[in-house]
Amino acid sequence: MSPFSPLSGGLREAWQHPGAAERLRRLRKAAVVTRERLIDDGPALSCSTHRLVTFPYPTRYAFSGGGLSPAPFVMMTNRMQIVQFEHGGRRKTLLFNPTDVEGGRAATFFSDLSAKFGQFVARRVIPTYYGTVEEHLVRAGLTPADVDYVAFDHLHVQELRRWLGEQPYFPRARLLVMQAEWDEVKDPHPMNAVWYVPNGCDIPEARVEVLDGDVLLGRGVALLDTRGHTRGNMSLAVVTADGPFVVSENGVAPESYAPLHSRIPGVRAYAEQMGFEVVLNGNTREDSLDQYSSMIVEKIVAGPTKRDPTFPAFAASSELTQSLLAPGLAPTFVFTPPDVGTHVPTA
Repeated sequence: MSPFSPLSGGLREAWQHPGAAERLRRLRKAAVVTRERLIDDGPALSCSTHRLVTFPYPTRYAFSGGGLSPAPFVMMTNRMQIVQFEHGGRRKTLLFNPTDVEGGRAATFFSDLSAKFGQFVARRVIPTYYGTVEEHLVRAGLTPADVDYVAFDHLHVQELRRWLGEQPYFPRARLLVMQAEWDEVKDPHPMNAVWYVPNGCDIPEARVEVLDGDVLLGRGVALLDTRGHTRGNMSLAVVTADGPFVVSENGVAPESYAPLHSRIPGVRAYAEQMGFEVVLNGNTREDSLDQYSSMIVEKIVAGPTKRDPTFPAFAASSELTQSLLAPGLAPTFVFTPPDVGTHVPTA
């Protein structure tokens, strides 16, 4: 049984409705209530955001084919959050999306890409490196033993064995993962398998805390069931003094949630033509209706940014990034979550 309380607000119940259209209507209402309850509970103890690496990603996936550019790839920056919250009277530390960059290259899609462009270009010319998980943890004043939990919005390209395997880098940490995601990574469908690292999630079951729906980790910190990009996709919601922000990879930028205001060629026209309120990050097509609905939930829970209320306080875990290698594909608006509070060692 999970040590965390289900997140109240009605999202869990709304997901159970069998009709997709009515389910979305119920999710909209529940998301409003969920946002208000998270804000009422108060902010997280501390949170910081750290860039790991900028890498190429197919343009046709980023906006589900809506973005128009001669460049075959957009550039994306993978980011990690360090979050501390109170649970059971103790300060807990969560790493959200601590990607092992080198290990993640073994995912079939990216290993094939490296073979196509050559190791030197794929590893040294195209990517930009900002720091490893280990380096960012040291800069935050924490040690591996301070980490209680590791979680990812989904397990594409993740190599977990270094972090949580037989000789774990994080000696006390447990993986928080949705049941549907854990089931999928053990036996992936052929349409999805290309995105996983072969055997990358072979870690002891004792290091895994399986979740079933939205949970409140502690004051101001929740994990939301945002299925769709994968069946077990989830989002991190963190409350700060500016209100909540939400992290996931259902969308690649804030304009994924406000496509009518995008300046990227083709995105607005695509959304207008299709009547879409959001535009999916579409590298998988397992459950696109659910992904659309999840993005509406994320948009409502996050709410508008103070800098520009046109766009939600959404922080893509792999964020669309301006680059000379991707002409015409610069983000219209960039949101970086505020660093709040001070991380405190707990080991």
